[in-house]
Amino acid sequence: MGFISSEIIAEIRERTDIVQIIGEHVRLVPSGKNYKALCPLHKEKTASFHVVADKQIYHCFGCGKGGDVFSFLMELEHLTFPEAVKFLANRCGVQLPTENDPELEKKLDVFNILDQAAKFYEANLLDTNLGEKARAYLKKRKLSSETIRKFRLGLALDNWDALVGRLGRNQDGLRLLERAGLAKPRTAGTGFYDTFRNRLMIPIIDNHGRVAGFGGRVLDPKEEPKYLNSPESETFNKRKLLYNFREALPTIRRLNSAIVVEGYLDVISLSQHGITNVVATLGTAISPDQIHMLARNCETVYFCYDADAAGQRATLRAISLQKETPVNARVISFPDPSDDPDSFVSREGAESFKNLLEKASDIYTFLIENHTQGLKPPLEIPVKEKLIQEFKELVPAIHSSIARSEVIRKISKLLDMDPMILEKEFAGRETPRAAESLKRRNFVSPNLNAGVQRQEWVLKHLLEHPEELDRIRSLLGPQDFSDPRLKKLFEAVSFQQQAAGGSLKPAEILAALDDPELISRLSELITTLEDRPPEPFMECVKGLLKSRLENELKALQIRIREAEKNGDDKQMALISMEQIEIKRKIDLLY
Repeated sequence: MGFISSEIIAEIRERTDIVQIIGEHVRLVPSGKNYKALCPLHKEKTASFHVVADKQIYHCFGCGKGGDVFSFLMELEHLTFPEAVKFLANRCGVQLPTENDPELEKKLDVFNILDQAAKFYEANLLDTNLGEKARAYLKKRKLSSETIRKFRLGLALDNWDALVGRLGRNQDGLRLLERAGLAKPRTAGTGFYDTFRNRLMIPIIDNHGRVAGFGGRVLDPKEEPKYLNSPESETFNKRKLLYNFREALPTIRRLNSAIVVEGYLDVISLSQHGITNVVATLGTAISPDQIHMLARNCETVYFCYDADAAGQRATLRAISLQKETPVNARVISFPDPSDDPDSFVSREGAESFKNLLEKASDIYTFLIENHTQGLKPPLEIPVKEKLIQEFKELVPAIHSSIARSEVIRKISKLLDMDPMILEKEFAGRETPRAAESLKRRNFVSPNLNAGVQRQEWVLKHLLEHPEELDRIRSLLGPQDFSDPRLKKLFEAVSFQQQAAGGSLKPAEILAALDDPELISRLSELITTLEDRPPEPFMECVKGLLKSRLENELKALQIRIREAEKNGDDKQMALISMEQIEIKRKIDLLY
C-alpha cells in the first residue's frame, strides 16, 4: 500500500458507519442519540461502552479506551493501521494507492491458500469415485446436498500428499501450506505431507467470512483422534473463534439467545432443521473469549453438551466461566443420556428440540442437581458438611439477590436445614469476594472540582465550535488548564484546528493523537459532549480566568511578605500596583 493521504483517510471515515462496523461485533442498544454495549475490548458485566454516531467515535468508561473506526478495528482485530485502512476502503469502495505491503500480503496469501484448500476438499467430496464413501457417510447422517454446499464440507483424501501435490508444487506453495497448518515437513528425508488425510473436512470461517482453518472428522471409526483441528496459526486461534458464529450471529441477535454445542455436526444438523442460532467450540472447553463473544451479542446462552462424563465436565467448565459474564446461562438435558443434539433432532425433529429449550434448567438448579445426583434423604451429617463446602464455591458467585435467595432455599430444603444458618455459613466465605465485587460495582470517580469541569467544557465547546478557536485563544492559554491532560489536549486541539483552518471533526483530531492517555481522555470528552456544567460557556471562561488571576494574587502576596521581610519598600509598592491591576481585571469579569 502506498502513501495514504489524510484526504483519503477522511473520505474512508466519512463513508464508513462506525455503528454498523461495531454492531457487527457487539449487540448495540440505543441510548438516546447514541448506543451502548458490553465492551468488546475488555471483560465487563455492565454496559459501559458508548458509540457516538454523529461524531463517529467510541469510548468505554470501563477500560478507558476510545477512538474512531480505524482504532476500533486495530484494537479488536489486532490489525495494523494500513490493514484497517485497506479493510475499510474495500468495504466502502475507496481506491487506495497501489504499493505492496509485504507483511499484509503474506497474511492474505495464507487466507488465499486456505480457501484454495477448501475448494480442493469440496471437489474431492463431489468427485464420483473419490467422494463416494464420504457422501455415503453424510447421507447416513441425513445431511442434504444443500446443507453440504452451505457449510462447504469437503474430503481430505486417504493419501499422504494429495494436497501437497496440488497446491505445493513449488517452495512458496509448500511454505504457505505449512504456515496455514495444512502440511508438515517429513521427519525422515525431505518434503512435506498433508496434515489432514481420510477425513471429512469442515472449514472454520472467521468473523470476516474467510476460511481460517479446518476441523477434520474421521471417516473410519477405528482411527484416532475423532476430530483433528488445524494447529494454532496467524489465522487460526481456537480460543477466539466459534464455529458457525458469523452465520449464526443475525439469529443470535434476533432471538437474543445462542445455543452452544460440542460438535461441528451438531451445529450442521441443528441448522438444517431450522435452528440457526447455534455455535460450537473448536474441540476444546469453552474459553473466556468465546463466552464474552456471546455475551456481547445476546442475553441467554444455552449449553447443550453430551450427557457423557466429558460433556458434563465441559458443562461445568462453561458454567464456571459464565459466572464472570452477564449472560443468563441455561443447560439443556436430553431424556435419553445417550443422545446428542444431532441424534436427537434427527430423530425427534426441531419442535421437540425447541421444547427442550423451554425446559432448560437454570445453571444453579443444574449445579445443585449435579452435586446431589444419587443422594437420597435423610442425609448423614458428614454428607451435609461435604455438600455445604461444595456449595460455598457456588453461592458467592451468584450476584442476583433473587437467584441467591432461591438457591439457598433449594439447598436448605435438600439438606433439611434452616435457611438462615446456611445464609450465615455462606456469608463467611463470601465476604471478601462480595466486598470486592461491591467495591467494583459502586466505584465512581471522585466528582470533578469546578475548575476542571470548566476546563472540560471549554474543550468541549472548542470541539463543537472550531470556528471560535481565535476567540477562545485570545481569552485563554495552556496556563489556564490545571489538569495536565486537559492542558495537553487544549494545545493539541488548538494546534490541529489552527493548521487545518478549523475544518477538523472530532474523530479526525482523535485519530491524530498518539498518546493513549490523551486519546482516552479526548474520546471521553467527545462521548459526554452533552454532559455540560451548569454554567454557560463564557461563565466557564470567566471562571478559569478568575482562578488564574486569584492564583497570581496569592503569588504576589507571598512576594509582598518577602519584600516586607527584607525592608524593600520600593519592591512592595511595585507589587501592590500589580495586585491592584489584577483585582481590577477580576472586577471587570463580572
